[in-house]
Amino acid sequence: MGSSIQRLDPDTEVPEEAFDVDVVDMDFHVNPLEEDLRPYVEDDRALDRLSTEFGMWPIPDKWDAAYAIAEGNEGLFTQGRAEVAEDVREACEKFAIDTPIVNCALNMLPHQHHPVLKNAVLEAGNSYMLDNFVDEGVPTALSIAKWDVDAALEELDRWGDESDVAAVYSWFDPREPWGIEEFDPVFEKLEDLGLPLILHGSLAFWPQHSYIGDEMLTWTEVLGFDWPIHGMVNTVNMIMRGVFDRYPDLNVVFQEAGHWWLPFVRYRMDEFYEMHPEDVKITPRKFEDGEQYLEKAPSEYLRENIYVCTQPMALPRRAGEAKSLLNLSMAEDTFMYSSDWPHQTLDPPTWFFTSRAFRDDEDLRDAVLHRNARDILRL
Repeated sequence: MGSSIQRLDPDTEVPEEAFDVDVVDMDFHVNPLEEDLRPYVEDDRALDRLSTEFGMWPIPDKWDAAYAIAEGNEGLFTQGRAEVAEDVREACEKFAIDTPIVNCALNMLPHQHHPVLKNAVLEAGNSYMLDNFVDEGVPTALSIAKWDVDAALEELDRWGDESDVAAVYSWFDPREPWGIEEFDPVFEKLEDLGLPLILHGSLAFWPQHSYIGDEMLTWTEVLGFDWPIHGMVNTVNMIMRGVFDRYPDLNVVFQEAGHWWLPFVRYRMDEFYEMHPEDVKITPRKFEDGEQYLEKAPSEYLRENIYVCTQPMALPRRAGEAKSLLNLSMAEDTFMYSSDWPHQTLDPPTWFFTSRAFRDDEDLRDAVLHRNARDILRL
């Protein structure tokens, strides 16, 4: 499928060839202003408590990206701020993005404490996105509360059948991995709706900022390695507790969890399971279903049900090394392009056309740029 975007020279920031390839961006952040969200808060009691610090509550932050940025800001809006659909379309023109999957970027919610207020903000964000993006024909990932399954199901009932809702958006962390049985009603609903579950990292989560270690002090540690560890924990937990045997059509996408850990998980998970498979039958789902083992090798679920977004790509400079890593990572089946617009960490799709690993393999390039996304999104 060719791009409908016109070439903009010299304002574009990607090679000309990018405009001839279909590009789906799995992680494009929208950032409405607080005054825009406030009218969407439906409960006056919650609105009263949100009137001074909308969406944020006074708990101390362990870490902030501002410490790592020379100018003293977090770099969250380096590329601009998208508040309405036209902002998104204008931004996409520079980067040859045909189909941005937008989200409301309420990524600080998981580390707030009060569930009533968190739910109020999340619902307001979804209502805003419905009016300003879904109704404008922009494919959107609307949010569900990880901390409240009943609230998550109510939101899915409210807008799950809406045209241009392409996916469901939530967060991952190690406190309650997504493999626990509490989330089964959500998985069942997602299968019924034909919607994938996109999971984004968050800087922290209530009640503790990180089980990995409170002595992490740098951006490299926290975003570079804390989130991939959480991604691995959630992935293995979902596979080994039989989520995908019970819900074989469920697709899960990890954003900003890294991706080069896939070979490690792929081979280590199979090795350990082959040596010691007997405890699978006493995990809750398998015990309830009267099943002894997983239906497939663990790595097959990794290939068939799990996807990882590419930003930041961290591609080896040597084409041979890059190609080997991509093969070991099952990239043609598991990778999806994401830009992380509008953050300072923006990753435009330049390397698809500058790296030999992708230039010499159009099937791989097309799979990562659009085919894997279009296979699972409800577009």
